[in-house]
Amino acid sequence: MQKIPVLIVTSRTEDVAELRSILEGTPWDLNDASHLEDPSAAIKGAAPPILLFDRNTAGGTWQVTMKRFIKSRRGVCAVLLSNVGDQYLWDEVVQHGGFDLLTRPFKKEQVLSTLMFAYAHCRTPWPKTS
Repeated sequence: MQKIPVLIVTSRTEDVAELRSILEGTPWDLNDASHLEDPSAAIKGAAPPILLFDRNTAGGTWQVTMKRFIKSRRGVCAVLLSNVGDQYLWDEVVQHGGFDLLTRPFKKEQVLSTLMFAYAHCRTPWPKTS
């Protein structure tokens, strides 16, 4: 089975462990870039570039972090990891160029469907309407 890379940036080791457990036996290959000085450099070679990152990642607000990742690689599908999620936060994620939002505790079906849709989107971006 060919593995599809997914990059995660979080200070929460429990997120990495939980997501590795959820993704075990699937085509998704979770790569932890949290320890890197510049995690955005890690996605430059990834194809497709799917990024999961924590809302509370150090180095500024999640909005600034998301913009930095999106600027580092065209077509990145950034998914925000958060303790809370509502329509307002999801709208804000999308307005800042993100793809989706995953809330804790993670549910296997939600994680897998989000990754599947992100992968499909990265390979065939939605047409621009404006």
